Amino acid sequence: MIVIGLGTGRSGTASLAKLLNAQQDALCFHEMNPSSVRFAGTPRPFINAIDEYQTILDGGDPSMLTVDLSRQVVVKAYDELCKMNQVRLIGDIAFYYLTYVEMLAARNPNIRFLCLRRDIEATVASWMHKSSIPRWRSKYLADRLGAMITRSPFHESRNFWMNHNGEYWEPDPVWDKCFPKFEAKSKPEAIRKYCEYYYEKADGIAPKLAGVFRYVDAEYMNDIDYQKEILSFVGIPSDQHVFTDAHIHRSDYRKKMPR
Repeated sequence: MIVIGLGTGRSGTASLAKLLNAQQDALCFHEMNPSSVRFAGTPRPFINAIDEYQTILDGGDPSMLTVDLSRQVVVKAYDELCKMNQVRLIGDIAFYYLTYVEMLAARNPNIRFLCLRRDIEATVASWMHKSSIPRWRSKYLADRLGAMITRSPFHESRNFWMNHNGEYWEPDPVWDKCFPKFEAKSKPEAIRKYCEYYYEKADGIAPKLAGVFRYVDAEYMNDIDYQKEILSFVGIPSDQHVFTDAHIHRSDYRKKMPR
């Protein structure tokens, strides 16, 4: 099976990747090739990835996969893939799949889509932290002084969700193009609009792809029964490996969120 995880980011990707990668003969990337894609308008890299995944599942050479080798996390996963004798499940988790989901579903019936979902305010706070540029105090003072001397911008964070000229926020040639842009009075407002937009689009896709698309709520990823549901959905009904170190709680998630 091919599994594509999506979501706004900062929404449980690490837990989902951990779950999928724990399965026998399975490998799931995390943002496998961001350098080659945009949030919309670049279908070919996604089509290539799905076709390459299917070739690997059919017994092809695992090294015949296009990945972004500038990212160490991807290099590690790719090297692990190349050592595998058999691959039964392969995929990728990245927020930028959203606009390509329906196209990919039509391309290959073996794909299952897992859309991560998290409280929006918590996601905004997490993105605000993630997009900041951390510095030791001495480095902060040195960089600020250097910017004053050279009359160049001093950046304390990045902003992937608004169009800007790079004066206040640091431009990022890889990630800026991977997010949609919004008109907003502040960066938190732009992130909030992004999350609302993302879930609105996902809600429109879900009924069209019933049976191959489902939400995964981050707050329930510690629940072993919930993990088993996810694994069954992606085609692993037995021999499931769940988080043996997870804190098990019995939240009645079925009544709280629609599937």
